[in-house]
Amino acid sequence: MSSSDIRIQFGDRIRALRLKRGWTQVEMSDFLAMDRSYLSEIETGKKDPSLTTLQTIAAGLSITISKLTEGL
Repeated sequence: MSSSDIRIQFGDRIRALRLKRGWTQVEMSDFLAMDRSYLSEIETGKKDPSLTTLQTIAAGLSITISKLTEGL
C-alpha cells in the first residue's frame, strides 16, 4: 500500500466520522480549533496530519488515536 492510499483511507474515515456526528467541515474545524482548509486537505488525502493533530481529532471525536487509525 502506498502512502497516498493510507492518506485517502484516513481522510475517508475522518469524513465518515464527521458526517456520522452531523458536522460540516466548518463545525468540526471550529470545534477542534483547526483551520477548515487543513481539515479539508486531511479528508482529501492531501496532507499528513501530525501526531498532535491526530490527538486533537481523536479527542474531539471522543475516541483514541488507536481507534482512529485502526485497520489502516
